[in-house]
Amino acid sequence: MGCRPSKGSATKKGTKQQKYLLQEIRDHKGGINCMVLSDDASLLVTGSDDKTVRMWSTLSDPTECLGILEGHDGYITCCAVHEQCVITGSSDATIRKWFIATAECLAIYTGHSSRISRLLCVGHLIFSTSSDHTTRAWLFDLSEVSDEQGEACIKVFQGHTKGTYPLIHVPMDEDAGLDLGAGILVTGSADCTARSWSVDSGLCLKIFRGHTAPLNCLALDHGKQVLYTAGGDGLIKSWNLMSGEALKVLRGHEGPIFCLMIHKRMLYSGSSDKSARSWVLEFGECTRIYTGHRHTVSSIRLSDGMLYTGCGDTMARMFEAKSGTLKRIFKGHENAIVCVETVPGKLFTGSYDGSIRVWNTTGVKDETVFGTDFSEKDQRNEDLEEDSEDVQKAVKSLDPYLTY
Repeated sequence: MGCRPSKGSATKKGTKQQKYLLQEIRDHKGGINCMVLSDDASLLVTGSDDKTVRMWSTLSDPTECLGILEGHDGYITCCAVHEQCVITGSSDATIRKWFIATAECLAIYTGHSSRISRLLCVGHLIFSTSSDHTTRAWLFDLSEVSDEQGEACIKVFQGHTKGTYPLIHVPMDEDAGLDLGAGILVTGSADCTARSWSVDSGLCLKIFRGHTAPLNCLALDHGKQVLYTAGGDGLIKSWNLMSGEALKVLRGHEGPIFCLMIHKRMLYSGSSDKSARSWVLEFGECTRIYTGHRHTVSSIRLSDGMLYTGCGDTMARMFEAKSGTLKRIFKGHENAIVCVETVPGKLFTGSYDGSIRVWNTTGVKDETVFGTDFSEKDQRNEDLEEDSEDVQKAVKSLDPYLTY
């Protein structure tokens, strides 16, 4: 398979424009499409248009490549880390399972007839959505089965009339006596609906209708009772998960929504209207608008009270989540940022320019204490002085909407 360990290339820059840049990594030979952290945040996995997946140590300085996963025949669309393995999905319609320690491919899952959209690993199961309109459940442990005999896929969830994309799993109470991996699966589709499914039976339980454009993202409150859906119509809708009843409509975004995240009592969203927003779950009210973006906010993460956004304008940003104050702008990418991940002291960004960048996120509280907080006015002044023509051209060349 040609899987081999490799050291990441590091380029350190100290210009004013890139003053927070710790490392630039250009090992991938194509745009970065996905990025995920292991549960303990020690491993970062990235997937690219170059048909490879790379594993990185987040604890080393500089960040080092721990292995290259090669074998897919199409670009990488999604990845996940589960136990001691990396799971990858590709435009070649297959899913692969890799052993982290050796970068060896342990299994190839075949059955989907089109591009894999998303992956989710729960217990002994792998769930996948695809452009072929279906969602599938696969056995994680294939020691006693052969995928060539079609035994790896144990459920096919059919009912959506267009491609399936976001998915979340809702575990049932332990008192129910169900095996790990059982419970409820929720999927969102380009057919403008979400559906809930019984993992045990594969049957559709509820259809959540009301959106007028494809669904891009799903979220579930911590009580596992309220489902949130969002997509191309710019609306966030909440639903009673069990009854299917429509509860609230969160209005404010003026363009398609591409990311949702729930933290405690708050919901965070990012949109092509060049903003991110925070909402109080209990009332459905927007409390903060995170402004200053010049293109689609495609990725958001929350860490230590800071909201990080990745944007199509080639920049990532750090906001104080509660106040909405812009703290830092991370400049340097040459194309849209499509994914971000955070670990203590570092921000990782992946871009269509093919590079991964590592940024310093320390010292923000000290900056605020000493009166050097980075205001929106400061941003505008710095932008006028430092923005290059290349950045402006990159923004103009980007499609204003992510397409399926």
